[in-house]
Amino acid sequence: MSSRLSSAPADPREVCEQAILQLFDWAFSTTPHDIPEEVKRRAVLVLFDDLAAMTGAAAEPEFQRLLPKLGGTGGTPEATIIPVPGRKTDRRNAALINAVATNWLELDEGYRLSPCHAGLYVLPALLADAEADGTSFDDLLHAIVLAYEVVTRVARAFEQRPAVMQSHGRFAAVGAAVAVALNRKLSAQQALNAASAAVTLITPAPRNHLALGALVRNVWAGVGAQSGMAAVEWADGGISGTPGSFYDVYCTVLGGISHEKFLTQELGRSWAILDGYTKMYACCQHLHAAVEATLEIRDQAIQKGVDNITAIEVETHELALPLQNPQPHNTLAAKFSMSHALAAAVVRGNGGADAFSSAMLADEKVNRLRQRVSMAPWPTPIPAPPNDRPARIQMGFADGTQLVAECLSATGGPDRPYADEQRLDKIGALTQSMYPRLRPAADALMTLPAARMRQPWRDIVAAFTAS
Repeated sequence: MSSRLSSAPADPREVCEQAILQLFDWAFSTTPHDIPEEVKRRAVLVLFDDLAAMTGAAAEPEFQRLLPKLGGTGGTPEATIIPVPGRKTDRRNAALINAVATNWLELDEGYRLSPCHAGLYVLPALLADAEADGTSFDDLLHAIVLAYEVVTRVARAFEQRPAVMQSHGRFAAVGAAVAVALNRKLSAQQALNAASAAVTLITPAPRNHLALGALVRNVWAGVGAQSGMAAVEWADGGISGTPGSFYDVYCTVLGGISHEKFLTQELGRSWAILDGYTKMYACCQHLHAAVEATLEIRDQAIQKGVDNITAIEVETHELALPLQNPQPHNTLAAKFSMSHALAAAVVRGNGGADAFSSAMLADEKVNRLRQRVSMAPWPTPIPAPPNDRPARIQMGFADGTQLVAECLSATGGPDRPYADEQRLDKIGALTQSMYPRLRPAADALMTLPAARMRQPWRDIVAAFTAS
């Protein structure tokens, strides 16, 4: 493919095409030895953070109702269904179920520089494929890092305006195709054939469905995982797109804006996975700054009396403004409702999974507070990243007093990271009841021990899922 980079691009589509070729050449020629240990350790955290989110979904009543409809009883038992202990199925069905589970709680990791849950788009397909194929842990980390790099660069390079599609529909198929191609050690050309087909298989994923609580949203990433895996298989039979398919889909069809520099800028010198964020609040990351600011003044609010709160006014960034729903009818709608997130933070005192449970939806105090939340745009120009998702809370009381708090950048991103121990504690809390050996496995692998790096991923899975 490198020889094709010499022609002078004539238009934006050709510029993007050349950059896509360069990105795939780099990704599929980079070896595990080229990846710094710091980057690999971060990949371990991303891996186990998303495994924990998969596991935690098993306790959700809505997920349990859907689970029998997702299949998982037929096919070759080659990959583990993480939220169903002791159950295996074929790799494509495992990828579907695990992807649905990963995003159910809204506790999976995300990428900070563009709306993109890269781990969700890469891991379900990759883990199923790696378990079935006996991939070593070192090779698994290699694929995680590079697939994460490719899909986040694509996300940054093709911006949508206005932001009407959620990223799960836009990027899941591409992430899965690249990850599986890396696991199978395909050439850059073979991988591009698959990924350029996968980008044409993306789903519309209307963003307003999040606040509306349309549960179809929770299967978008699963459908993408299966589509990406299928694209790898089909490419071997001659089905592919073109290097320009990315521009054709994201710009020509969807009306987006191309920033082709992000496809190739600092390749091998900066690593996207280090720009990810960890979520402790089980809701859309766009609400996190508001939740954090609310929790900062929560103790004072409790002293004044929750029933005395007359208004909670939120000034925030444009990505959060559409996420307002004072009457969420299910847990998904609650996770994308500023009204519920702040009301539950006041009443419950946290933003964890229990703050968005069915019990909290029905709680009368939460319901009353939801009606008192209002939103407005941030009053001054939005600060530069990483402070571009700010929130200011003004909480009014019956006696005329106010409590005010501000958060420019929520904890969890690269500018305000959680300590590794905090991340591991989260992993342990979500998995202890089902997989008590998962947290110790994560602890052990964080040091990248040589013997474990050579161990097949399937053996690691078998060890932490053993009853």
